[in-house]
Amino acid sequence: MQRYRSFVWLCAGLCLVLTSCGLYRNTAGGELSDEARQKFEYFYLEAERQKALGHNDAAFDLMCRAAEIDTTSAAARFFLAPYYLQLGNYEQARTDLRYAAEQYPGNYWYNVVYANFSQQSGQHDEAIRIWSRLLKQNPDKGEINSALAEAYTAKGDLKSAVACYDSLESAMGMMEPITIEKLKLYGYMGNRDAMVAEAEKLQRTFPQNTDYMRLLGDIYLEVGRDSAALSMYDRALALEPENGYVYLSKAGYYEKKGDSIAYNNEIRNALMNRHIDVNTKLNIFSTYIIDLMKKKQELNRVDSLFADMLEQYPQEEPVHRLFGMYLSSRKEFTRAEEQYAIAADLAPTNPENWLQLIGLYLYQEKYPEVIEVGKRAIQYVPDQKDIYMYVAVASTQTKSYAEALDMLETGLTYVDERDNETKSFFYGQMGDVYHSSGDREKAYAMYDKALSYNASNIAVLNNYSYFLATEGRDLDKAERMSAQTVKAEPDNATYLDTYAWIFFKKGDYSLARLYMKNALDKSPEASAELFEHYGDILYMLGEVDEAVEYWQKALDAGSESAELLKEKIKQKKYIEP
Repeated sequence: MQRYRSFVWLCAGLCLVLTSCGLYRNTAGGELSDEARQKFEYFYLEAERQKALGHNDAAFDLMCRAAEIDTTSAAARFFLAPYYLQLGNYEQARTDLRYAAEQYPGNYWYNVVYANFSQQSGQHDEAIRIWSRLLKQNPDKGEINSALAEAYTAKGDLKSAVACYDSLESAMGMMEPITIEKLKLYGYMGNRDAMVAEAEKLQRTFPQNTDYMRLLGDIYLEVGRDSAALSMYDRALALEPENGYVYLSKAGYYEKKGDSIAYNNEIRNALMNRHIDVNTKLNIFSTYIIDLMKKKQELNRVDSLFADMLEQYPQEEPVHRLFGMYLSSRKEFTRAEEQYAIAADLAPTNPENWLQLIGLYLYQEKYPEVIEVGKRAIQYVPDQKDIYMYVAVASTQTKSYAEALDMLETGLTYVDERDNETKSFFYGQMGDVYHSSGDREKAYAMYDKALSYNASNIAVLNNYSYFLATEGRDLDKAERMSAQTVKAEPDNATYLDTYAWIFFKKGDYSLARLYMKNALDKSPEASAELFEHYGDILYMLGEVDEAVEYWQKALDAGSESAELLKEKIKQKKYIEP
């Protein structure tokens, strides 16, 4: 059934006819002079022409000129309304639309657009008034009755909404969309008897429709008429044994009864029925798995169902993908990798499988596999910028810096020109790669470029400020950048550590201690670096024994600077790296 939901679409589709709209009146209510009429016609028609050519600015300006000549022209004001709407001047748009509708209450399009605008802007009473007027004038247009019902529903007058659907049903006959809307309304009203009566009427009208049998059965089950629900499901399956959703509803019946064996059997019946298409089965299976996971029930039976599904559909990529998703959720990563790899081979142009497979490898820090699979994926889906990013990350971890930069530069070409946030992310990653390779100046140039696209790129602000601090350069700039990160995420231990370390480098050891202690408190498992930094700060504050204690903690935590820490502990002295 047609609905009038899009104001812009409606306005674009209107063909306004000058001769039918009383265009030629002046501001005093009389007829325009011949000269004024000719000017009005020129500006009006030229505005229409420019609009048709897509020259909206010119069309708007021309129609404004026309409206100035005849301020009473409903057609001109109606034409201008969508432009005011796009400019954000909703009140002017509303005023113009209302004017056109009230000046010409018999003009169907003026009133439809104004009613629709009122409804979308939350003016439900006004929408109801206009839709009701339109319905009296056009009793044969079912879409108006439907729109009026929606307006009543939005207002909260559900009984009136039901009455509208009843009128629509009387005019058009019993139809599923109407019944479904009425069922929703009765549900909101808590009128279970009416829900049952409505569903029974639909089923009686279409006695061979198994979907309506299932719907009635579901409502019976909801209102507690369980035996009637089971009977309706069985009737539906006798007529259409391939209707998998009836099996799913029947499974719901057994679940309500607490019969887990029968519940699982009905799910299996649906999945093993060869008359049901694979997509329907996957929908059923997904619902079943999600339900089990929500209830934290035993999931071992799912494996055997997947085995049966794969036996039926060994070449269906969605089955392997769903199995991979399920295995990932259970952290069975090796098996998940296998399923995603098969899915990627079966549908190599679907980026989702490649991204999931690469994501699994990244999560497990299998960097060579990320690079290998990523390069294969690029051959089939070369426009997926995220794949270039993942390969770049893996290449950096394997110290293949040139390859990482090449991936980032190529991936950047697939970023939308207007997507400054993603461009900032890519340049930030380039900065990290350059820094890892030892080219600090290029790293800082990339960080500056990243921040030029997104000054609030927290990851870049943190890395940039930390690296400056470790070098002891531009510490005021480093402090400003780090302060932004701490303000954005005050509980982030990494950002607090950076901030503290900048104060350490500036010789403000008291502030450094304050923020480093906060970092340790916020970190569930403090890193060796945090322990070492805190030890360094304590030493500078003269608390040597405590400093040695934290250096030892850093050493025990597996610090990468183990030899330097041993010297610090041995000499009980801070040593510059």
